Amino acid sequence: PQFRYLVDVRELTDEEAFRLGDIENRDREDISDYERARDYADAVTRYYGGKQKAMAVRLEVSEAWLSRYLQLAKLPTEIVAAFPSIREIKELHARTLKPFLGRPEDREKLLEAARQMATDGVSRDGVQVMNVFKAALKPPASTKADPVTLQSSPEKPAMTYKRKGKKIV
Repeated sequence: PQFRYLVDVRELTDEEAFRLGDIENRDREDISDYERARDYADAVTRYYGGKQKAMAVRLEVSEAWLSRYLQLAKLPTEIVAAFPSIREIKELHARTLKPFLGRPEDREKLLEAARQMATDGVSRDGVQVMNVFKAALKPPASTKADPVTLQSSPEKPAMTYKRKGKKIV
C-alpha cells in the first residue's frame, strides 16, 4: 500500500529541535521518566548554559516539575541498576530517595541495598525495588527492653520505667 505523509520542512536550531521533540514526546508512554530525565539533563547544559530556569521557561513547564526530572537523572548508577528496567524508574522514586541520598549514612545503606539487589538474581518490579530501599533505611527492630528501675536508696525503688513503642511507661 502507498502511504502519504505530510512533511513540514523547517530550518531549526538544535535547541528548537529539542523543544519540538519534547513537545511531541511528552505524552508518549514508550519513553520512560528516566529517559526523559536524562534528555533534560543533557539539554540543560547543552542548550541552556546550565540554567534550569531558562530551560523551564522555554519548555513552558514549572521549575519544580523540571527540577524533579533533573533530580531523577542524578540517581547513582547503582540505584538505576537495581531496577529491572529503566522503564520501571519513576520520577516519584527519585523524589522519595533524594533526602536519603543527601545523608552519607543513608546513602551508603541505599547503595549497599542496590548492589545486593543487582547481584542476588531475584526478579523485582519497581515497587518491590523501592520496598527493599525503604527496608534498608529502617532502623533495626529493637529487642524488648527489660524495665529499668531507678532507686532512691539501695533497698527501695523510686521508679520503674519501660519503653513501649514511642512512649515511656
